[in-house]
Formats: sequence, structure tokens, C-alpha cells
Amino acid sequence: MPSNHGQLMNDLIRGQRRQTPAGQQRADEIRGLYKQGLQQLRGQRNMHPDARRVEIAKLYATTRDALKKVQREQVDTDRETFAKLERQLWGYDDVRASAYTTEARAAVDGTVRDAQDRAAQLKKPEQAARALATAEQAGDQVLARAIAKRAHDMDWDGVLNDYLATRPTAADRYQQAADIYVRQHSHAGAFDRSFTGALAKPEELRDLSDDDVQAMADPGDAAA
Repeated sequence: MPSNHGQLMNDLIRGQRRQTPAGQQRADEIRGLYKQGLQQLRGQRNMHPDARRVEIAKLYATTRDALKKVQREQVDTDRETFAKLERQLWGYDDVRASAYTTEARAAVDGTVRDAQDRAAQLKKPEQAARALATAEQAGDQVLARAIAKRAHDMDWDGVLNDYLATRPTAADRYQQAADIYVRQHSHAGAFDRSFTGALAKPEELRDLSDDDVQAMADPGDAAA
């Protein structure tokens, strides 16, 4: 998906319509619980400082691992969701689902191939706009979708927006796909991914490496 494609994409890049991914929301919740736990441990005045440090190490290590897991899951979810949205937008599973016989499915496949071939012949956005208008007037949804896909591939923003303007479900799917694309391919997205898995080391552990913290949090694991 081109990074500058269409008004929807432009809005996302400017930050006007970017949505916070579920993984980032979950990471914020985990960090909030971590801060609460840290405050509680620091507030236990009857706890020996060494024991408190060990408990803080356990809390930090557990929270860090949880955030890394959320980060990985968000990447995997984005990849799977993007592929699904692309298929819903530009595939023809819904059209083929209406064909109940072998002959009907073959006819549908032929119609799809013909529409894709015709769309591929369009060389200019003006041609595509006229072809889309004609397909819409004729109620030819297969051809209209093929033309919209051609517009998507060629960065013909106006044509694509004309197609999405009358299809709120497709427009919503396109926005979701665009949002994921921005997260995957922009500097802002890379920053968000790194922030999702980031956790500042507490003052009590600043002089320790992550390996040292892990050894303090789980001595048995370090010994193994």
C-alpha cells in the first residue's frame, strides 16, 4: 500500500485519523500496573532494602517480558489483519460465494479475470474515472472493484475516493489497512512499536544490566 495513497492515507500520515492500536493500549495498562506495584513496594518501610530490591527486580523483569510479548503480538496481529483486509477489499470471495455450482464458479472466475484485464488496460486516472462511472451505472460491482484496485495500485486518489465514497464498509476497511500500513512503514510507527515494548529501569536497578536484573529476579533460572 503506497504511503501517500489517497486522502484517507494522507489524513493518517498527518496524524489526523490515526488510531491507537490495541497493543499500545494494553502496554499502557501494564505500565500503569507496574507503577502502582513499584509505589507499593517503595512504601513498605518495614521491608529490608535488599529484599525490596529483589521484589522490584521481579516486578521489573515480569513487566518487561509482558511488554515484549504485547509488542510481538501487535506485530503479528497487524500482519494478519492487514492480509485479511486486503483480501476483503480487493478479493472476490464474496462474489464466488454466490456461485453454487462448478459452472457458476467458472463463470464468476471468468468475469473476474475479464474485469481485471480491462482494469489493467487503464493508463490514466481520467480513463479510470470514466470506466468506474460506467461500471457503477451498469451495476457491475466486479469491474468497479477491479478499477478501484487499479486506482489503488497507481495512486489515482480521486478515482479510489469515488469508489470508497459510496461504500462505507470498504472505506472503513481501507482506513484500517492504511492505519496498519503507517505503523509498519513510517518512522512514527517504528517509534510506537519500540515504545510499546519499552520500560524504564527503576532507580533501584540502574546500576544493573538486564542480565543482572534477571539473575536477581530468578536466581534458579540464572543458575541453570
